[in-house]
Amino acid sequence: MFEERCNKYTDCAACEQFSKDVFKYRNHPRGMFIPKERCSQNIMYFIVKGEIWANSNEHPDTILREGNFILQPVGSSVEFRIHTPAECILYLFDRLQNVCDTRFQSGLSYVEGNVPSSSVMNTCAPLHYFLQGMKMLLLDDMLCDSLMKSKQTELFYLLNCYYTLKELSGFYSPIYNHNRSFHYFVTNNYQQVKDVEDFARLGGYSVPTFRRMFKETFDEPAYQWMLKQKKQDILNDIITTQTSITEISVKYGFESLANFSHFCRSNFGKSPRALRSE
Repeated sequence: MFEERCNKYTDCAACEQFSKDVFKYRNHPRGMFIPKERCSQNIMYFIVKGEIWANSNEHPDTILREGNFILQPVGSSVEFRIHTPAECILYLFDRLQNVCDTRFQSGLSYVEGNVPSSSVMNTCAPLHYFLQGMKMLLLDDMLCDSLMKSKQTELFYLLNCYYTLKELSGFYSPIYNHNRSFHYFVTNNYQQVKDVEDFARLGGYSVPTFRRMFKETFDEPAYQWMLKQKKQDILNDIITTQTSITEISVKYGFESLANFSHFCRSNFGKSPRALRSE
């Protein structure tokens, strides 16, 4: 009885609230190879059926079977080979959802005191039933934006309630570790680039992905952060080094000393020479 499909009288796909980029269903034949591709968002891969070989920095040469799930962070690259006919549900998201402040803060504290490695998770019974329901919704194109938002919250509630902090820290570690590496990449390379587009290219990111990751990591837009760093670096060079004003102007890409002087007056209230003389 429960294998029968119900008649659906509402065409959600025709609605402007249709949201197809949150949860996705995939059905792959045996032997299929999915080449390595950079993730433009964080992605949870839930194996509903079959056996899959996965390979990434976070999960090198890993066999995933029915009931397993993993997480790949934004900016990472992963490839798959389908060993047996497989079904997967993907969840794409920008940031972890806080459904319980106490638990969320405890998790952050746990991660700060430990360095967990990436882990392959096993589906508990409540999550199994959730995935079966999601499969039905996805196959029926029940992808209303409001419904998908509620299912995101439900998913995080299930993960939050049925897995220990140790398990969750291992599962989420690709995000934590990637955020740390992204932070390191930004702070060590911002002086080599002229603008946000240049920065994104240097890291191999699309500009929208880079902007989104930057905002999540530094809590402000990339352009504003880079401008603040440029101001501070210029001020430091003027005050603490013997480098000539002309050389500093050239170093930071100003077309003329007049433009550089105008920049300093606008941002520091004085000309470069006045700042140095003080």
